[in-house]
Amino acid sequence: MKNFGDIEAVKNISFEVGSGEIFGLLGPNGAGKTTTVGVITSEVKPTLGEVVVDGVDVEERPLAVKKNIGVIPQHRSLDRKLTGWENVWVMANAYGVGEKEERIREVLELVGLSERANDSIRGYSGGMLQRLLVARALVHDPDVLFLDEPTMGLDPQARRAIWKRVKELNSEGKTILLTTHYMEEADALCDRIAIMNKGRIVERGSPEKLKSQGPGENVIKIGLEEVPSSLVREIRDVGMVSDVRVVEGSKLMELHIFSEKGKELSPEIVSCIKDDGMDVISMDVREPTLEDIFINLTGEKLE
Repeated sequence: MKNFGDIEAVKNISFEVGSGEIFGLLGPNGAGKTTTVGVITSEVKPTLGEVVVDGVDVEERPLAVKKNIGVIPQHRSLDRKLTGWENVWVMANAYGVGEKEERIREVLELVGLSERANDSIRGYSGGMLQRLLVARALVHDPDVLFLDEPTMGLDPQARRAIWKRVKELNSEGKTILLTTHYMEEADALCDRIAIMNKGRIVERGSPEKLKSQGPGENVIKIGLEEVPSSLVREIRDVGMVSDVRVVEGSKLMELHIFSEKGKELSPEIVSCIKDDGMDVISMDVREPTLEDIFINLTGEKLE
């Protein structure tokens, strides 16, 4: 738990991250993700509760925890007066890394910045700055990495380059806790996810498990300019239907039917449509997304 005055930023939450796992905290800005990471990494003192990282109590031995973790913060904390090499050297020196020059070369090569190592970071792109943060967090070879919104503000190409590096680090045995408000990012990277909203964890599980709990969306295009409200009522009365929406397509009207059976569409629904004398032009199925799950849990759209 963490309060800032009368504001409950993080409420009574509890979760475990397994060794070698990529665990995601997914939620909108203001959900409490960054504060949670701050508490775990000893940057923020909790109001109440206990945090243990790799068997070490964070509040009792914060320095011991810091030695074994690498943190990529949401807000870049690089020194823009220095080169890429110098920024990593400062961190290596702070951690007392042995054979600093060799290790700095290794991590800069790892993130693809060897050729720009001696350039001022004022000329780095957003993606390069983010990769430099990864190099800096890795220089002391930590076992656990904390990535707080690591791709915020990056273009799609730079974002996917970071994803690739995260997967590679995990394959090398690094345990990673990732915060994000990008559904696609959480889906692509995480073994398990905890969905946060307003300081609470509202659901958790693997992306596949979470999506399997949501209603599938069946899009049926019909050859009419208007859909009778009586038909919508009939479909809603069919079992396992959670919602029905009428959408005006580019040429045809569309029925968006959310079925609790996911991919399955009850034959009764098709019968309802045909009994009303309507032609079914096409039927498409869209599986639930993490955004669907979030909306179902909170009633809010995840921006």
